[in-house]
Parts: sequence; structure tokens; C-alpha cells
Amino acid sequence: ESLMNAVWGSKTLKEIRLDNNSIGDRGTQVVSAVLTSVKTLEKIDLGFNCISAHGMRSLMKAVAENDRLISISISGNKIDTGSAKAVAYALAY
Repeated sequence: ESLMNAVWGSKTLKEIRLDNNSIGDRGTQVVSAVLTSVKTLEKIDLGFNCISAHGMRSLMKAVAENDRLISISISGNKIDTGSAKAVAYALAY
């Protein structure tokens, strides 16, 4: 959370790699908020972070609202039907 507060609103940040950090759903909510504030972010890696369907929906909503993001890694997280629908929605927008 402290790291995300530090990058909040950055005008130069292009990539965040948080893979294998077990941020879970709480961390995903913080990352989602940062995604909407950092307009330069192009890549984010959130692989293997114990993100559940609830966290994935929150994340994908932020991804759908971010028009600069070109790459996101969510491998190694639980993807159920609800998560898959959230990902499909984000990709559609």
C-alpha cells in the first residue's frame, strides 16, 4: 500500500511489476485506484498474487477505464467464471 501511495498520480511511470507478492484482494483494490490515477502506465504484472474473483472484478473495472495500458499479466491467480467475464468485459473496452 505504501508503494502505491508513492506512485499515485505519477506522470512518468510506465511499468509496475508486483508479481509473486501475495497482495490479494486488498492490494488489488489499491492497485485499481492507482490504475485510474497514473495515466502513463502501460504495463502491469500482477501474476501469482492470490487474487480472487472479487479482486479480479475490481481490477478489471480499472483496466477498462485505463486507455493507456497495453499489457497486463494476471497469470497464476484464480480465474473462475466471474473473473473470466470481468476480463472479457475489460478487453471489450
